[in-house]
Amino acid sequence: MDVVVIPRNEEHVAACVEALREVHEADAYPIRWPADPVAWLSPADALEIRVAVHNGRVVGHAVLRGTNPPAAVQAQMKGEPAMLSRLFTTPSVRGTGVARRLVDEVTAWSAERAYHLFLDVADNAPGARRFYERLGWQHVLTERADWLDADGRPALVHYYVAG
Repeated sequence: MDVVVIPRNEEHVAACVEALREVHEADAYPIRWPADPVAWLSPADALEIRVAVHNGRVVGHAVLRGTNPPAAVQAQMKGEPAMLSRLFTTPSVRGTGVARRLVDEVTAWSAERAYHLFLDVADNAPGARRFYERLGWQHVLTERADWLDADGRPALVHYYVAG
């Protein structure tokens, strides 16, 4: 598939919101539609934001965030932590390697800057967990989050570090 992964710019933002809407409707990701999807896609602690583009259309998104993991996760890491976050691909490109390309690109960007990546995955996303495990990410912690799942309870979250 002819996909390019590039740094996100302002011209991509509206298309990213449209892609996020597709993903939310298909997968309930994020669990609740954000009040401000642009802000959700652009966290204040973002270090780098990449998009996957196919035929001029945004079909994937990933953010690297400069945030610290729980202590039990950080103990498993080498280097400065960075969180892989807001990773998604539209349903039309699933299974084509686009998500892997996004992960590879942000991993390379991070390695050049001596960041060690971690991420969290909500328990309601077993497919995402399997995806990261296939890529060699190591599960290191499961705990309740400070945000609520669809049932209104603190979400169960699984933390991974890059292999």
